[in-house]
Amino acid sequence: MSPRDGRISRYALTAWILGAALATLLLGAAGWFTFWKNSRMAALEARSGLALLQQGVMEFADRGDGPPVLVIHGSPGGYDQGLVYGEELRRRGFRVIAISRPGYLRTPLRTGVTMEEQADAMDDLLSSLGIRRCAVIAVSEGSPSAIELARRHPDRVASLALISPLADSLGRKPIASLGYGILHDLTGDLGCWWLSLLLRADPEAAFERILALGSSLPPSGCRSLARKAMADPLQRAFLSGLALSITPLSPREPGIINDNTQLKHVSPLPPGSLTTPVLILMGERETHSSREEMKAFLSRLPRAESSVISANGHILPIGPEFGEDWDRIAGFLKTEGSSSSSTP
Repeated sequence: MSPRDGRISRYALTAWILGAALATLLLGAAGWFTFWKNSRMAALEARSGLALLQQGVMEFADRGDGPPVLVIHGSPGGYDQGLVYGEELRRRGFRVIAISRPGYLRTPLRTGVTMEEQADAMDDLLSSLGIRRCAVIAVSEGSPSAIELARRHPDRVASLALISPLADSLGRKPIASLGYGILHDLTGDLGCWWLSLLLRADPEAAFERILALGSSLPPSGCRSLARKAMADPLQRAFLSGLALSITPLSPREPGIINDNTQLKHVSPLPPGSLTTPVLILMGERETHSSREEMKAFLSRLPRAESSVISANGHILPIGPEFGEDWDRIAGFLKTEGSSSSSTP
C-alpha cells in the first residue's frame, strides 16, 4: 500500500469516527427531546380536568378557595398559562378557574371556533361548576372572548380585568397575532425545547426574550426588567411559568391558527354594549395596541378604568411595583365582583 493510500485510509477512518459521533449526538438529542416532550405532556394532563359541555369538551383547572375568578389565557397558552396569572390572585384569596380555550391543549377546536361560541362554552363550564357569578380576568388575545362572555352573559360576569387587551387593532389591520408570530419564530416544539433549555441555563436571557415580545423597549430596558425579575422570587416564578406555558406548541397550534383568523374579524365594540365594570392594564411601551386605539376602546365602556404600567411592554406586570399591581387587580375584582358566588 502506498503512503498516499495510507493517508486516504486514515482520512476515511477519521471521517467515519466523526460521522458516528455526530450520529450518536443526534440520536441522543432526539431521545432527550422526545423525553422532554412526553414528560411535559404527561405533566400538563395530570394537572387538569375535562368537562363535557353542550358545546363539547373543555379542559380546566380549579385551584384555591374564596371568590371565584375565571382566568382566560392569551396566545399561545392554555390552562397552564391561566394558572400562572391566577397564582397571584390565589395568593390573595381567590378560587382560580383556569381554562384551555378551544384549540389549545385538550380542548378541541370544535368546542368553540368563534369568540361568541367560546364565550357560550365558558358560561356553560361555570354553570357546570356551580358558579352563578364570578370575576373574570383575560390576557392579551383572550380578551375578545372574555368581552363576549360579559356581553352575552352579563349576569354571570361580576367584573372584568383585561391585561394587555388587543383593543381593535387586529379587527382593523391584516396583521398576524402575537401567538402566530411566536409559532413562526420558535419553529415548533424544537424551538420550545430550546427555550426550556435556555430557561435553565440562562434564565435572565430567556426573560429578556420574553419581555421583548410586543414591546418597544430597547434591549437595555428588557435587560433591566429581566434583572429585576431575577431578584424577586415571585416575578421569577411568574416569567418562568409564562415561558413554559407556551410549550410544547403543537397541541396549541390549532388554537393559535384559529385565533389568528378570528381576531382579524373582530368588530369594534358598540358603545354602551358592555356594562360590566372593567379594569384595563396596558404597558407604557406596548406595541400590539396603540394608546389611541386603547383610548377609543375605553370611550365605549361606560364603567371602565385603566392603568398604564411604566417601563412595561405587552408582557406585564413586571418591575418594582409587581405586588402593588396585583393588589390593585385583586382589589378591583373583589370590590366590583363582591356579588360573585357559587352554589353550595
